[in-house]
Amino acid sequence: MKKIIHILLLLLIIQLHAQVPDLEKAKRKYFQANVISYTTIASYPNPETDVTSVFNVFYTIYKPQSKDFEFYSKNETSEEFYKNNSYYEVNHSEKTIYEYEKKDNQDAAIASSRLRQFGPTTLLKMKWSYIDDTQIDGKIHSHYSNIESVRQYEGKEIKVEFHIYISGNFTISKFERKSFVDGKLGQTVTYLFSNYMFFDKTTNFKVVLPKDYALKYYERQDSLKPLVKNTEAPSFKAVDITGKPVFFNQKKEKQTLLLFSSTNCGYSKIISDYILSSGFKLNPQIELIHIFGSDSKANVVRYFVNKEIGFRIIPDRKDLEQQFGINGYPILYLIDENGIITETLDGSAQVLPFLKSLTGK
Repeated sequence: MKKIIHILLLLLIIQLHAQVPDLEKAKRKYFQANVISYTTIASYPNPETDVTSVFNVFYTIYKPQSKDFEFYSKNETSEEFYKNNSYYEVNHSEKTIYEYEKKDNQDAAIASSRLRQFGPTTLLKMKWSYIDDTQIDGKIHSHYSNIESVRQYEGKEIKVEFHIYISGNFTISKFERKSFVDGKLGQTVTYLFSNYMFFDKTTNFKVVLPKDYALKYYERQDSLKPLVKNTEAPSFKAVDITGKPVFFNQKKEKQTLLLFSSTNCGYSKIISDYILSSGFKLNPQIELIHIFGSDSKANVVRYFVNKEIGFRIIPDRKDLEQQFGINGYPILYLIDENGIITETLDGSAQVLPFLKSLTGK
């Protein structure tokens, strides 16, 4: 009798387990893991031009159950790091590190990113309705849908539907975002997820940023541009890291080099190392002023500790960066005795050869 009861209980457990929807099994799989890695291929067709934009990205996300999960991503030209509430994009084709100047802008950008909007862990937290079982590449998938929005625009109904397809191993293999205008299908955005790996062990990842890359701020790329040649340079007053006043006037006896740098910029360090080297001997008729507008005085002092400095250094003056259109580092201006910019150099590839051309004259 006991044996029969045991068998019945076992059959009941199996039956109950079989009744658990694939969606719930997928949630358990994703949110019980501590680290998940996968590949995404996202396709964005343009109905007007019949051209499709395709993005192929490898992701690793940490503590996926968290709303503000940390992540690493990589594609053919760049990497992304988000850890300890700090975000960096490393663009290898440009040899540039991008970051946000303001945390509110960073948070808004991450929240609206493809990963945070359409990543599998975000999708699994939405409410879904079961549609049917369907075949994808010869394999059965559970198909669920969600009405993302319905609105009126210029007398027409615009509806957006989300669709997910869960494979037999309880992973989301496909996501679709379908747009309808008065019931007619317009654009279908498709995400394919593959090469999943799930890890139970809690691990952290290191943010490894190249030491010899330039630094740029996203916010400044559209709003600020370096001042061009043959324009008048703004006058200013400042205080250097030793506490002494610095005056830059439009009428001077010498030409002036204004070098804008950052202590967090690898290209800036290349330039700083050069102008501190014994091989750098600037023409006496040229004065060099080195400006670290977005760095605190304490950081700049540490940056130059135990260095023999032969030029003025100005810290903590973002307003000067705004006036001179500094959207990244390093940027160098050569200004003549009448306050006219005669050279504008952007990036170490331009700045370093130009500085070398000036020495010994």
